[in-house]
Amino acid sequence: MLSLQEAIGLDMDAMTSGFGFTPWEADTCPTLEELMAASSTTSSPSSSGGAAADQGHGLVEDEEERRRRQRRKVSNRLSAQRSRARKQQRLEELRGTVARFRAEKRELAAKLHAVARHELAVRRQNARLRTEEAALKRRLGYLLALQRLTLQLRSRRPQPGAGGGPGGAALPPAAATGLASLMTY
Repeated sequence: MLSLQEAIGLDMDAMTSGFGFTPWEADTCPTLEELMAASSTTSSPSSSGGAAADQGHGLVEDEEERRRRQRRKVSNRLSAQRSRARKQQRLEELRGTVARFRAEKRELAAKLHAVARHELAVRRQNARLRTEEAALKRRLGYLLALQRLTLQLRSRRPQPGAGGGPGGAALPPAAATGLASLMTY
């Protein structure tokens, strides 16, 4: 398709005089470069054959720009693909970390449950031992009291032969009852 400048440079009378659109015969039809050169000489009479070279150079630059854009598209596509791959890898790493943390959480919960059961058993045993300790302290108190009473009675012992029992004085009935009750614990 002709540009606006090329269309202005064409002879309009020659185009409208015949039946067809082209003002040239089929064998004398100029090439694109010739048309570009002709339009550049009519639009700027001071320029010479350098305009055709500029137009050809412009085509080469356009082609290079198109190739650069294409390379950039491919490069961007590959970069985006690598970015998605890195993102996917990071996501998989995070999923693995989450799975490890969940497994560790289950293990720690099981350990905590076992420790809580052990703590409850220790508390029960501790309570039983405290009750047993209190009973033993009471029994020890009774035994110590009985020992003191026995020592007091022996210290008051009458002379041999004066008591009613063998080898000395007989125990009072309260002391004998206390001694018997301590023996049953």
